[in-house]
Amino acid sequence: MKINRVLRQITSQIYKNRPAMQEQLRTNYRIERVNGGLLCDLWFLTSGCIHDRQGGCVMCNYGKPGKIADWKKIVSELERIVEKLPWEFEDFLLTPSGSMLDEREVSADMRRDLEKLLKPVRTKRLIIETRADTVTADGLDFMKKVLPDTEKYIEIGVECADNWVLKNCINKNLTYAAFQNAVKLIHRNGMHVTANIGLGFPFMSERASIRYSIQSIKKALADKADSVVLFPYHIKKGTLLESMAEHSMYHCVSLWALTEVLGAFSPEELTKIQISWYKDYFGEKRSFILQSPETCPVCGRQVMELLDQYRDTQDAQIVLKLKTYPCRCREKWREDLNRQDPDIRMDQVEQAYRKLAEIFSVDQELLEQELNSMRRESGKTDSYEEVESASS
Repeated sequence: MKINRVLRQITSQIYKNRPAMQEQLRTNYRIERVNGGLLCDLWFLTSGCIHDRQGGCVMCNYGKPGKIADWKKIVSELERIVEKLPWEFEDFLLTPSGSMLDEREVSADMRRDLEKLLKPVRTKRLIIETRADTVTADGLDFMKKVLPDTEKYIEIGVECADNWVLKNCINKNLTYAAFQNAVKLIHRNGMHVTANIGLGFPFMSERASIRYSIQSIKKALADKADSVVLFPYHIKKGTLLESMAEHSMYHCVSLWALTEVLGAFSPEELTKIQISWYKDYFGEKRSFILQSPETCPVCGRQVMELLDQYRDTQDAQIVLKLKTYPCRCREKWREDLNRQDPDIRMDQVEQAYRKLAEIFSVDQELLEQELNSMRRESGKTDSYEEVESASS
């Protein structure tokens, strides 16, 4: 897959100017209720996502190290965290600031240390996150060794099943085929796959983003993903979405959009569809999040409680309650949504690219070459009639 050179140049500039993380934030954990039990998310700082350092995804900032992380200090802190976790978990999520199976970020020696320190953990499922192109036989052998009596889930950031969107709206630098290939390899090794699907793609309307998210979930499940996690995008510091928001080119989708996507699926399908990061888990002092999806002050608390209940139960009745929630802001949101374009409009994409090129001093010849390429490829996107009817 050829990269989008304009997005690569812009996101590279943004990464270069992004402040490094404070050293004391090199490890973190959180616990919440998910799937009828407890989830622990144990996070640690590494050299970071390779793709991010090269000019990565428009929405991502998992942390930029100020210097090479002191692995001995990180291991020591992780050990202390694990020692004070007396609970038995439903899910245990081990997440570096990048891809767990990328040896450039998490070396073989680091993996051996992690295998040892996790031995006391009691959990039904062990989950890691990694890019599709980092899934290898060696990496999966590591997953077999660590906590050998647990179910293993590999979460992969699919974002969207449409290659044009991946390249020109997200700057993913991977095709959807990379996910399909990873699924086959993971399943051959007796493990499970979770597809992380985004909501709130830039360069398109909220209505179009809903359609692409629904289509992507359907595609991932059809391609044998064992589960899906739906992520509405926040606006984080040090990302292209932050710059776009500052210039009135992007805003977070409503939480009603999240409900709309969930409402397109049957109760049976919803048992495989989880949600996450529909709120800021860390709070103002520790978070890079500037803006999150929301509804209105009148219903905001109740809507969040219902979403929390869904995360814990995946009960279709909760989705029905959200779809029929009696708040004026939901009615207004629906009215606005119905006036929006149902698909990507190339003229609007071009206008946004030209504005970004001016802001970030992109070479005009490069911009025109990339826009011409985008126009040629724009006719290759999938048909969405069935998705539109599902989301109506």
